[in-house]
Amino acid sequence: MERRFRKAALWGAAAATVVAAVGPFSPAHGVPRPDPSPKPSPRGMLDAMRRDLGLNAVQVRTRLAQETDAHRAAAAVRRTLSSPPAGMWFDRTTGKLVVAVTGAADAQRVRAAGAVPKTVPHGRAALTALMRQITERAGDGVPGVTGWGVDERANGVVVRMDRTRRTARTAVFEQSVRALGARSKIPVTVERSDQTPRQQGGTVVGGERWMPGSEGICSIGFSVTGPGSFQGFLTAGHCTLTPDQAAFGKDGSRMGTSNQGGEHSVNDREGDFGLVEVDRPDWTVSADVAGQGGTPVTVTGAQEGLVGMSMCHSGQSSGWHCGEITRVDQTVDYGNTVIEGLSFTNACSAPGDSGGSYVTQPSAPKALGVHSGGGAAGCGNFGGATLTIFQPVGEILDRWNLRLKTGSP
Repeated sequence: MERRFRKAALWGAAAATVVAAVGPFSPAHGVPRPDPSPKPSPRGMLDAMRRDLGLNAVQVRTRLAQETDAHRAAAAVRRTLSSPPAGMWFDRTTGKLVVAVTGAADAQRVRAAGAVPKTVPHGRAALTALMRQITERAGDGVPGVTGWGVDERANGVVVRMDRTRRTARTAVFEQSVRALGARSKIPVTVERSDQTPRQQGGTVVGGERWMPGSEGICSIGFSVTGPGSFQGFLTAGHCTLTPDQAAFGKDGSRMGTSNQGGEHSVNDREGDFGLVEVDRPDWTVSADVAGQGGTPVTVTGAQEGLVGMSMCHSGQSSGWHCGEITRVDQTVDYGNTVIEGLSFTNACSAPGDSGGSYVTQPSAPKALGVHSGGGAAGCGNFGGATLTIFQPVGEILDRWNLRLKTGSP
């Protein structure tokens, strides 16, 4: 739980200046220099949002304008409040940012920041305390339990379970969690689904891909630079487990080294992220993400994902698909590892997308995170039970003192 408490401690001034401190982040794909690239355009992103979110052109542009205002309000709320609110999300019905608070003074500050306050009985500290107790009871994992996290809209906690894997131990865990909720008077919701999360790797070839020497095919996330002349890209940690492994680009040529020195891969409670150094002279890093039909989308900065916000995901298997962020700061039990601090979306994905890019806002796209995993539903059906999971990008940059490469839209 150390990372969760660190996030809370950094809420004030540090949180308010996070974008300025880490700089803009950009989707990384290493591109061989001889290959010409088409001019980036927001049109493909708008088309994908219409397709995947079921909106017409006017509704998409209205939605994006509202989300821009909501992100400004969120930044103002962070500067105004001394500690994290109980929750914060974008309400697509009203087009406003909603902030859950427990007192009249904070409600007034939220209004002044341009957001809508919602008074709730349980503050962030109480929700975090209940989460800690659930984590302690789960230990290294409970059969059939796929994760848990704060449900911001409900001012409670949600526990996710695989309905096909219910055991006696699962039932005991569920009973104990419900008892914890009853004692604290915090709502605990149990969600049962057959969309069991999995870390997605695979052998599908196509799109913007990279290939670890012996660990299948994954997707590139965001280009980064670091101390000295370092350049490389971010990807999923479960794609970079082997130290000092050769990394190959989409054309099969070597581009660099994955997890150099064995110190640049995380696939545990702290997150799911890895780093590949691009050190071959024929390769360079760019500020682009492969968008609709492969058309580049140039990332201009970084943004924290908020519940309810629209986003688009790019992966070498599924291509370009859009959706909404459905939850943030969630714990996921993949079966082989338990990871905290992940975000959920309803954009589709497929095996081989691991490490791919999550971005927002077609007029000036911002980096959100890299793909971690998803459920069994593929890209033939959008929304609904579709589940994809990403690792927020800010923590990765902070971990290794990196800056994401950016450009102009």
